[in-house]
Amino acid sequence: MIDWLRGFFGIDDDFVRPTPRWPSISDIVVAILLALISLALILTYAEIEEYAEYVDVWPNVLSLIIAAVLLSFRRVYPLTSMLLLTGVHFIISGVLWPLLSSTPGLQVMYFLSLYTAMAYAKRRDWLALATGAILLSMTIWLILADTYQRSVSPAEDLPTGWFYVSTLLLNAAYFGGAMWLGRNAWYQARDAATLVESRALVRAQGEQLAEQAVLQERLRIARDLHDSVAHHISLIGIQTAAARRAMESKPELAAEALIEVEDMSRRAVTELRTLLGSLRDVSPAAGSGDSLEALAELCDAASTEGLAVTYEVVGDPELAQDLSPTQGGALVRIAQEALTNVRRHSTASQARVVVRLGDATELEITDDGLPVPNTGGSGLGHVGMRERVTALGGTIDLGPRPSRGYRVHVRLPGKAAS
Repeated sequence: MIDWLRGFFGIDDDFVRPTPRWPSISDIVVAILLALISLALILTYAEIEEYAEYVDVWPNVLSLIIAAVLLSFRRVYPLTSMLLLTGVHFIISGVLWPLLSSTPGLQVMYFLSLYTAMAYAKRRDWLALATGAILLSMTIWLILADTYQRSVSPAEDLPTGWFYVSTLLLNAAYFGGAMWLGRNAWYQARDAATLVESRALVRAQGEQLAEQAVLQERLRIARDLHDSVAHHISLIGIQTAAARRAMESKPELAAEALIEVEDMSRRAVTELRTLLGSLRDVSPAAGSGDSLEALAELCDAASTEGLAVTYEVVGDPELAQDLSPTQGGALVRIAQEALTNVRRHSTASQARVVVRLGDATELEITDDGLPVPNTGGSGLGHVGMRERVTALGGTIDLGPRPSRGYRVHVRLPGKAAS
């Protein structure tokens, strides 16, 4: 049973579904429309004499406003919205204003809040606990309400067994349907993300195979270059030696030999330039002054729905020109690895990348998230970071922050081996 529940809520899964930073226009519109539907029905009840005494218009209006605000933030803070709306708001409204809580608009609000939590919650273990707490609270509330009703109602007005059967089935369909649909939506999002990662992996492997093919071709060209240059140098050596020996006795032969040396030298230089042109890497490198632009582009690309990445340069940007290509490339690769770890293994909604330029170059990546259970990686990313920094004579510090989040801090000396 426990294993089934862990699988149902996705507790052991390492997928983290991104959440928006602000409510969308559609969520706000839906919340307002549902609140207006309930408000119209409450105002209608207020005009009916037999229902009027159960309607408190202004408290009901305030309750609907609170429900609409909570529903608007259901994707931004899915767990909080579910606890406050489907949990606290539902019970308080049900106790104080039963007519209000039974309106279709509010019922749909409670349903959507529970559905969204199942579909978007990042901490799936907390989701299971929160959902269990809500279901337990609802059960206790229904039992207490029925007990009270049986104590104050005459025997002939007491509900029959079929009433309890229908109530049980209705609540099971209501809560179970919201949880099942939300759970399916979460799994669909996970499968879609897995498909995107698989496609990216296929593209990366294809690019890697292409790079390997290019490298093999360049090695062949390098061997040809070696053979060609060695051949020309050997001939030049022979002709030069002949010219030296014939310089005094047969100057005309020495001149011919030198002309041949000149011609072979030109041919060697021409071949050298041609082959080196084919070996030149035309792809842009993240080094020296370009490293700041590469970091800025990386932060822009990493700042997507669910994670806002800010980038800041402290100090004189001109000092970045003193960075070697290896240093600049290392900074970009480390920032890329750190931001990837934030997205995969943290609940963070914000990350910050800071470059400090001075006598030494520092790179700091921080975030505001909590670690997501069961998403620990192989640790090879951290090993790669340390190796890059150590090779350049720098230092690196990785670990959780004292308050919240994770921190990666790199310090490279003014001059490092490149």
